[in-house]
Amino acid sequence: MIGAAWPLSGPFAFNGNAVLDGAQAAVDDINEAGGIEALGGAHLELRVVDAGSSAAESVASADRLVNDEDVVAVMGSWLSSLSLAASEVTERGRVPYISESFADHMTDRPYFTHVFDYAPPSSQIADLLLDSVQPSLAEAGIEMDRVALIGDNTAAATPLIDGLEVALQERGIEVAIREQWTPPLQDPSGLVQKVSSGKVDAVLLIAFSFNDVSSIVRQLQARGIDVPVIQNGGQGIVPQWRELGDEAQGLSSFVYTNPLPGSEELTDQMAEATGVPYVWQDQIGGYFAVSVVAAGLEDAGVADREALNTALRNLDLREGAAVDLMPTDRIAFDDGGRITPAFGVLAQWQRVDGELIPCTIYPVEQAVCEPDWQ
Repeated sequence: MIGAAWPLSGPFAFNGNAVLDGAQAAVDDINEAGGIEALGGAHLELRVVDAGSSAAESVASADRLVNDEDVVAVMGSWLSSLSLAASEVTERGRVPYISESFADHMTDRPYFTHVFDYAPPSSQIADLLLDSVQPSLAEAGIEMDRVALIGDNTAAATPLIDGLEVALQERGIEVAIREQWTPPLQDPSGLVQKVSSGKVDAVLLIAFSFNDVSSIVRQLQARGIDVPVIQNGGQGIVPQWRELGDEAQGLSSFVYTNPLPGSEELTDQMAEATGVPYVWQDQIGGYFAVSVVAAGLEDAGVADREALNTALRNLDLREGAAVDLMPTDRIAFDDGGRITPAFGVLAQWQRVDGELIPCTIYPVEQAVCEPDWQ
C-alpha cells in the first residue's frame, strides 16, 4: 500500500488530481505487468487522502497515512508548503516520503533521513532555467540585456526570484524591474504598465497560481508586449493555456520534465488512460513517483518501511519507465534525498500536427520541437 496525499480539493485540486491520475496509471501498468516480482507478484494499491490547501490539512492527511500500518511510503503533496508540513509527520513516523517540491528545505533539514525529492531545488533552478533560455534566445537573435523579474511572494517563488536576480546580474543582464505580489493578484494592470514602460527584452514570470499568471499574460498581450515570457513550474503548461489559442504560442515554462523523445509512447498511453489531450509534468510526476517506489520494493524484497527507505537511498536506476520519463540516464538520490544530478526541461507552447501543446525544446538532445521565439 502506497499513501497518496495530494490536494484534491481547494485551489490546487486541478494539479493534485492530475498527479494522482498519473500515479494510478503507474499502479495499473505495474499490476498488469505482474506486480512486484520480489514480493511474489504482489499488486500495488494506493491509499488516497486529500492534502487540502493548508499546512494543517496536509499534516492531518499525512498523519492518517502514517498511522495505517499497511502504508509503506507516502507520496505528495505538490505545493512546497504542504510537502514541508507533511514530511514533518512522515519523518517522525519513519515513513519514506516522496515529493515533487522545489523547496531546498525539503532535503537540507538536519536529521531528516526519510525524505526523497525528485524536483530540482530552488537554489539550482536559476542557473538551470537561464542555461535553458539564454542560448536559445541568442540563437534567435534576441539578447537578454534587460529583463523584468516578476512573481508572487510565496515560499516557493521568493527564493527562486532571489536566485534569478543574482544569476542574472552575474551574467551581465540588468534586472530592470523586480516586482512581487501576494496572491491572489487582484489587478495586474499596474504591474503590466511597469513592464511596458521598462522596455525589457524578456519577462521571467515566477508564480504558481494559474489565475495570476494567465491574467498577467493576457494583459501583456493586450498591450502589445510581445517579448518572450518564461515561467517556472507546471502551471505554465496546463491545458487551460489552450484557451488563448494561437496567442499561447511561444509561451514557455521551465519544468522538471515534459514528454521526451524516449517517453512519447508511454506518455501517449498515459494521456489516453487519464482522459487528457496530453500529459504534462503533474501526471508524469505521479507516474514517476510510483515507479520509484516500485523499484525500491523490488530491491528491498519486503514490504517494510525501513527496508524500503534503505533501498531508495541506494537506488541506482539505469533503465525503465522512471528513467525514460526524466531528462537523465540515471535515477539516484544524494545523501539528503534529493535526486541527483539536478535536471529540468524547457517546454514551449507550439502547434504540433495541428494540436497546441507544450513541446520540449531543451535540452537540445531531448528536444521534441525546435524553439520558436518569434
